[in-house]
Amino acid sequence: MKKVFKTLFLVAMTFGAINTGFAAESAGQAGAYLKMGVGARALGMGSAFTAVADDSTASFWNPAGLAKLNRDQGSFMHANLTLDREYNFFNYAHVLKDKNGKRKGVAAISHIRFGVDGIPETRVDNTGNPVMTDDGKHVKIFSYFEDSEKNTYASYAKSFGDKFHAGLNVKYLKQELFDKRADSWGMDFGLMYDYNKKTTLGLSVRDLGEKLEWDTDSKAKDKVPVTTTFGLAHRCNDKLTVAADFNKVEDMDLKVFAGAEYWIQDFAALRVGSHDGDLTLGASFKRDAWRFDYSFADEELGDAHRISASKAF
Repeated sequence: MKKVFKTLFLVAMTFGAINTGFAAESAGQAGAYLKMGVGARALGMGSAFTAVADDSTASFWNPAGLAKLNRDQGSFMHANLTLDREYNFFNYAHVLKDKNGKRKGVAAISHIRFGVDGIPETRVDNTGNPVMTDDGKHVKIFSYFEDSEKNTYASYAKSFGDKFHAGLNVKYLKQELFDKRADSWGMDFGLMYDYNKKTTLGLSVRDLGEKLEWDTDSKAKDKVPVTTTFGLAHRCNDKLTVAADFNKVEDMDLKVFAGAEYWIQDFAALRVGSHDGDLTLGASFKRDAWRFDYSFADEELGDAHRISASKAF
């Protein structure tokens, strides 16, 4: 057991040191929430999941990984973040078969919502002072609104032979801020190649053609930058998997993510990773067809805890 923890620690620290030189924030970019990732399992591994993706959250990380599912599966994640932000994800993946039971691929539907609810609308008078309640004791609240971003997407993946897999997402993005709206269509695609029984290569390209157009007089458009990621995963044995992702967001520096997953028993796992220099940790517990995942990340804006659950059908 000591050797296992030593291996996990060295993986995280080594890639954490590499990442420090590549750190660059995506905050302020259109669709920045699309870079945050889904599923506590992947996030506990530092988001190094492009070549690992083998559950229904593959629809986000690399849709090609959906082709590896043998059963239908659904996933859900919830996270309370700093500044009263909430981040939710759910999806369902279905194995397609013809009337003879032959596999025809895997289809999935997914939804992400990120935002803040219950923001009070206040106003100022002609003198620039806030409008107060009739008794003059409190600032008057006229209504409540939300600042939210949503992404709904459909996926399809198929295997070509035993080693090569490909997948595609078609996405609809929507953003709401007070009484203004913006939306856009977009696409992702992914490839995965099983080099041998232990090593897998993955490639994903996300957010193609996405420009959020606002319903303002100017019809302003916010372009969502394209993200390209190459991943490598190696299964050292039946219990330990290590992975690394090389992530390039358009107009930003290259980032390196790394992580490891170790199954202590068939029902419990530990994870560690480095996400752009930030340490991540995670754990899983399996019971029957259910898997419950937890992840922790030491982020610049504060600690981030995420919980997710998945069920095979």
